[in-house]
Amino acid sequence: MKKLLLLTLFGAAAISAADAQTRPTNPTTTPATSDTTKRAAGIGFPGASKAQPKPYDQVITSKAISRKGMITTHKLDDKFFFEIADSTLGRDILVVSRISRAGSEVRSASGYAGDQIGSTVIRFEKGPSNRIFMRKISYRTYGPDSTTAMYQNLQRSNIQAIAAAFNIAAYSPNKRGSVIDMTDYINSDNEIFYFGSPAVKTNFRLGTQQSDRSYILGVRSFPTNVEINVVKTYSLTAAPNPFGAAAPAGFGGGAPSGSSTVELNTSLVILPKVPMKPRYFDPRVGYFTVGYTDFDSNPQGVKDIEMVKRWRLEPKAADMAKYKRGELVEPVKPIIFYIDPATPKEWVPYLMAGVNDWQKAFEKSGFKNAIMAKMAPTSKEDSTWSLDDARHSAIVYKPSEIANASGPSISDPRSGEIMESHINWYHNVMKLVHDWYMIQASAIDPRAQKMNFSPELMGDLIRFVSSHEVGHTLGLRHNYGSSSTTPSEKLRDKSFVEANGHTPSIMDYARFNYVAQPEDNIKPKGIYPRIGDYDLWAIEWGYKVLPDAKNANAEVPVLNKLTMEKLKNNRLWFGTETNPDDPRSQSEDLGDNAMISSDYGIKNLKRILVKLPDWTKANNEGYENLTTMYGQLTTQLARYMG
Repeated sequence: MKKLLLLTLFGAAAISAADAQTRPTNPTTTPATSDTTKRAAGIGFPGASKAQPKPYDQVITSKAISRKGMITTHKLDDKFFFEIADSTLGRDILVVSRISRAGSEVRSASGYAGDQIGSTVIRFEKGPSNRIFMRKISYRTYGPDSTTAMYQNLQRSNIQAIAAAFNIAAYSPNKRGSVIDMTDYINSDNEIFYFGSPAVKTNFRLGTQQSDRSYILGVRSFPTNVEINVVKTYSLTAAPNPFGAAAPAGFGGGAPSGSSTVELNTSLVILPKVPMKPRYFDPRVGYFTVGYTDFDSNPQGVKDIEMVKRWRLEPKAADMAKYKRGELVEPVKPIIFYIDPATPKEWVPYLMAGVNDWQKAFEKSGFKNAIMAKMAPTSKEDSTWSLDDARHSAIVYKPSEIANASGPSISDPRSGEIMESHINWYHNVMKLVHDWYMIQASAIDPRAQKMNFSPELMGDLIRFVSSHEVGHTLGLRHNYGSSSTTPSEKLRDKSFVEANGHTPSIMDYARFNYVAQPEDNIKPKGIYPRIGDYDLWAIEWGYKVLPDAKNANAEVPVLNKLTMEKLKNNRLWFGTETNPDDPRSQSEDLGDNAMISSDYGIKNLKRILVKLPDWTKANNEGYENLTTMYGQLTTQLARYMG
């Protein structure tokens, strides 16, 4: 009877299975038990059988092109392997992704060479069944002291996401490393190596990856990083609807059309085994921050910790005694900004000067030659050097109509240490500074009374913008309150403004000295922004090494005492850009009395207005220049009127 029952059940199961092979199914519905995920070769998945590593020489044959570095890389025909040493497992690796080249479709959405499209932290670790896991690491909830019970609780309560799993193809000959096939993962469209989120892709109108038109250009390994270069082709999504969701009939956004190809670079940079000693944020000094929720600091709750973003500048061990005596010393590793080889040669000296101008600020923190600009080496000088390499910071020149520049940076989330920066320098920023200077300074500077400035004047304006953006890459935020510390009438004092500038901070949006009148005879030194008293103080606060303070907590009372003493000087006040209700912290203003300053500005606008037709005249052209500059003038008037 039992035998009959078993046979009956088996027969029913067999009939059911056979029926499933022939029964028509709804083509738009996937059965709940069906798994349609495409499995990439070499990548492990839950439920997969245990991987069986092969002998090393059967995987990495004599035909392989190998390159040793942070991770040893191997290229074998069209496959790419990572050989990860056991000593690298568990180390935090910063992943930074950028556009290397883009088609017109992406550039029209402000996607240019050097633009960052993703950043995250990963960690490789050994998993079960001969697999290597890649985890995506978050430091939002953090216990920095591994000796505390709370740290252990956090470890038990939190798990970092496994972003990918790879079969171990072979073990290293010395058994201290694992070889994994990265080909399919590099070829895939994933958020770790490429566009960091769907929103970033959407911004560029990029849809589904077209695998038949995507391929790997190369994988290179260096001592502290791995560089991956790929070509990706994506379908194009619909253009944005200019009228919003409720568009009139016939006025919707453009339909999806065609495809777009981009070249992308991904840098994997190993983070320091021991994080830099952080410095806690003080709202009296304007720095960008990274942060985490700390469960240790407050025994009766949690505390949000903010650490300032700054470069790791440290005296050499042999110079520490000199540093403590107050002598200027060179740092172990200076901050170097390379100038994009594509930069027009006439502007290179001014961009470099904008970087080097910060050297005097670092002298306040005890360092000489702490920051410098260099031309990027040519391929003949260094064939391994690349603008995409995340080890190098650079000013990247972009052939764009965008009238702007920006200074972003990438930092270690554990400490705030700035790892690198690529300043975006858009070609059309020159149009921006031309229009600003003509409308704000042409009444007192005859050089500004024309549509095409001399190379010397334009160079000076480029230098000022370069210094401002470099300031951001050093960690400094806008100081909108700085200009309010200068008495409005002092802005007409020739000796004062030529000696001190019209604002104590180049990080202010104070632009140019529009208060000065023609009869004041103020020279350019009193018209341009410059690195000022506040900037010197901010760099001193952020970069002064306190060798006797063992940790960030021990630094707090020392820095607080220094800050209280320094802020007796009103010119060192920081007025945040995030408090528009404070009348002192406004952009595009000057002086401590907006009414007085604006009145002087309007007097100058009246002088400029009657001259604009002559100053904007161009042979064989219409009134476009006049229209543009009249618009700039009325915009400036609106600022004066509040």
